[in-house]
Amino acid sequence: MQYNTVQNRVMAMIQKEDLRDDKGQLFGFGTHMFRHCYGIRLTEMHYDDWTIAKLLGHRSIKNVKYYRRMSLQIVADETREVRERKSRLIEKYLDGWGEEYEQVRQHD
Repeated sequence: MQYNTVQNRVMAMIQKEDLRDDKGQLFGFGTHMFRHCYGIRLTEMHYDDWTIAKLLGHRSIKNVKYYRRMSLQIVADETREVRERKSRLIEKYLDGWGEEYEQVRQHD
């Protein structure tokens, strides 16, 4: 399906269902978002760069690195709260373990 067709159909659904953002505006939609989401999902599925480039219609693999980077950022963002909670828990129990474990408390 061509991007234009997808965009027209999604925009029609947004208007039909009167989907609005927090400011009361109709949601906007761009098909390029699908390309990014699809590229990220392909990297998460561990496809090789050449296959990802071909599936996304790229002529070379040089742009695949952006999808890989976005994927890692999403993982970092989605796990940040849990990682911070675990770090606080570990630091809480470090007291009395000796100097060799104090490097764990040092943050970059």
